[in-house]
Amino acid sequence: MSAWPPSGAWPPRPTNDSGDPVLLPRTAGPVDELDDKAFRKAVVDVTASIADDLKDTEDRDAARQVIQARVHQWTHDRLSEGDAVSFATQRRLVQAVLDERFELGVLTTYVRDSRVESIDINGCDEVWVTYSDGTCERGPAVASTDDELIKMIQMWALHKSYNPREFSAANPLLNTALKPGDGDDGVGVRLSATMTVTPRPCASIRCHRLVDVTLDDLFKLGTINRSLRAFLRAAVLARLNIVITGGTAAGKTTMLRALASVIDPAERLATLESDYELFLDKLKHRHQNVIAFQARQANSEGAGAVTLNDLIPHSLRKNIKRIFIGEVRSDEIIPMFEAMNTGHPGSMCTIHADGTEEIFNRIVMLWTRGVGAQTPPAVIHLNTGETIDLVVHLRMDPSTNSRFVSEVLEVMPPADSETPSRNHVFSPTGPGGRAIPNVTPQCLPRLKAAGFDPALLDPYAAIWEVR
Repeated sequence: MSAWPPSGAWPPRPTNDSGDPVLLPRTAGPVDELDDKAFRKAVVDVTASIADDLKDTEDRDAARQVIQARVHQWTHDRLSEGDAVSFATQRRLVQAVLDERFELGVLTTYVRDSRVESIDINGCDEVWVTYSDGTCERGPAVASTDDELIKMIQMWALHKSYNPREFSAANPLLNTALKPGDGDDGVGVRLSATMTVTPRPCASIRCHRLVDVTLDDLFKLGTINRSLRAFLRAAVLARLNIVITGGTAAGKTTMLRALASVIDPAERLATLESDYELFLDKLKHRHQNVIAFQARQANSEGAGAVTLNDLIPHSLRKNIKRIFIGEVRSDEIIPMFEAMNTGHPGSMCTIHADGTEEIFNRIVMLWTRGVGAQTPPAVIHLNTGETIDLVVHLRMDPSTNSRFVSEVLEVMPPADSETPSRNHVFSPTGPGGRAIPNVTPQCLPRLKAAGFDPALLDPYAAIWEVR
């Protein structure tokens, strides 16, 4: 697969529906289309010259007029020096400056390409693009210098973030979710960037393509089979507390969105995240009554921070029926457990773990990381067994980049050991480690009451159509 765009990273020249170049009117004088270096310099110069005029405006139509006027002046200045610029180049320049200000600059084309899954930047001139089929290819430079790259990231963090973040030598670690741009409906973009703590400024951009997603969609994609689709749907309707686990990029957030799609649209929900990624509040056709909370970083004086641990108790006072945490990373696991045990059954969260058996030690580690080692592991395990009903584990096939459910664990209070009791309801005995029914869960009566057909727990009924 060849990288897109095929040469350079600037807005492509106009083409017709067949992809053939459109012939543009000839200009009165000589045409100078500019090479990539000259075009990039023009973008930087024009962007800098209109910075004060635009300031914090979010009105793109008004911004376009300002940019067009400045490009016209830039063109006139070049003409006075004997260099003419075609109308096509002027249009490309206006669009490039708009993308620089409101989108992700030269990366906008990639974000809008449905095949692109992530973009990794190791300095201004080392860019790697990963596609949905797992292909990773070198992309074009995104800036002329590393300092220019830092300024680009700072502009994204200020103008594109849902919650503006500082990116500087004093705050060299940036994690934020970016607002979708024009033409990016349905795409969630997560940005992680570093400076000074790495030899060069680095950034990673993750594109969440499956925002409005259902269990039926995951079935079509091969993430779940027919048995899992019915089982998970019933688990949500039965208000079981569900923890979704998996490694990096295994599809945990996508699974949480799909599970949430089962819930009655009128049910009042709360999402709590370090950075907006779930976007349930944006899906009004599925969720009409949602409060979306986002943690807040401290300001430059170290004040004003609001953590997930702060947000959860506050959300409990909002008449919420279920709580969703995008990812439990530390001490927020304690109030999350409290929420699940105090009138919010059917809540869900994701936790990074490489296997279902690791989840219990992972919870102990998160708990003690947040509040110290004063809580005995036995107490944490007891709390886990009384709080979590199901663990759904996802894996990614490195050869195809496909994601699938490999295990479903039913969790119960400890019995013969210190750790929680568990039933491997679905075990990884299917093709490639995919989940196949293994034992009958104790929660089966609740699932049946929610419409689940026990016959789907027959291994012979759980066929995987590997895609």
